[in-house]
Amino acid sequence: MKPEKSASKRISIVTIVFLLVALLGADQVIAQPYTNTVSVRPVVMKIVNDISKVGRFEDKLIGYAGEKSKQWSRFEKLNQIAESAELRALTQYNNVVVRCYAFHGLALRKDTAVFPILLSHLRDTALVEGISFDLGWAEKAGDYFIDVVTTTEVDLKTYKLNTLQKEKLDSILLYDKQVVLQAKNELLANLKPKAKNYDRVGEIAVTENNSIAVVALARYKNPNDLNIINDYLEKKETQHDAVYAVREFPDAKFYPRLVQIFEREWALKAYDYPLWRILYQALAKYPTPQTLALFERTARTDDKFRYQTLGEYLIIALTRYPNPMFDKVKNKIKLDNFHLEEVSQEMNSEK
Repeated sequence: MKPEKSASKRISIVTIVFLLVALLGADQVIAQPYTNTVSVRPVVMKIVNDISKVGRFEDKLIGYAGEKSKQWSRFEKLNQIAESAELRALTQYNNVVVRCYAFHGLALRKDTAVFPILLSHLRDTALVEGISFDLGWAEKAGDYFIDVVTTTEVDLKTYKLNTLQKEKLDSILLYDKQVVLQAKNELLANLKPKAKNYDRVGEIAVTENNSIAVVALARYKNPNDLNIINDYLEKKETQHDAVYAVREFPDAKFYPRLVQIFEREWALKAYDYPLWRILYQALAKYPTPQTLALFERTARTDDKFRYQTLGEYLIIALTRYPNPMFDKVKNKIKLDNFHLEEVSQEMNSEK
């Protein structure tokens, strides 16, 4: 997006905030618009224009050596001289990088408008591209806003949502059909099976074609949903999430398909690592002689790379879901130090 042509004149920015109120315990989301007209001073707009010209979000340290980012220095200057009302207005600016920096600044100040501004940006799908050290990243603005106030990865010092605010946020993410952020998928992936959410989760899985919702749906263990899960299991592009769902709801209906997927992937030279990891965990929920044979094949392979890689995933599966039938094959797997470390790191994946 192009920056303002001139910062020489005093600019009036109208901030239109949609305060989304999630009624806890209900399936309704209400949007209540209000406006706030604020004048942003030219001295502030000069920094804004400079940030816009760079066109990307930069963390404090960039590059392999971790040098101080000039873009971050501009943000620090912006946060130093801008009034809170100006930063609030700039969260509606036409450049996504400016919006993100402005919100970050407000969160550092623990400004009272942080939460309503966050809610007003849950439909902000503009892509912000950034860099931290030598790693590039990209996410939707709405996701960045959420990260700032819900995680410690972005900034330890920023405002963090309290329990009630987090519940309101989760309710909106779940029930607002126009919210298409990654945060919605992360919520679904970890959603506990509460009865009040069952119909909405099923709707997301069936009518919105969201494969992550199938994982949440499987946790209800409702036999009426078996065909929904199976439909996703039949499609290659959604098999990871479907196998994840089967791990949550290991019905006998799914077992033949899991075996077929195992045999198909075993025959390939390329590795779908996430699929293999969750596939071993799903199979561990079926303590049968056939499953044992698949696991023993992994322990006997002469391919060193396959042995270590798939052996790692097998150890994770059998550690999470132990069964006496699999104890001997688990003891046969001898991982090197690298893959032992990987086991400890990946045990928290796909909880």
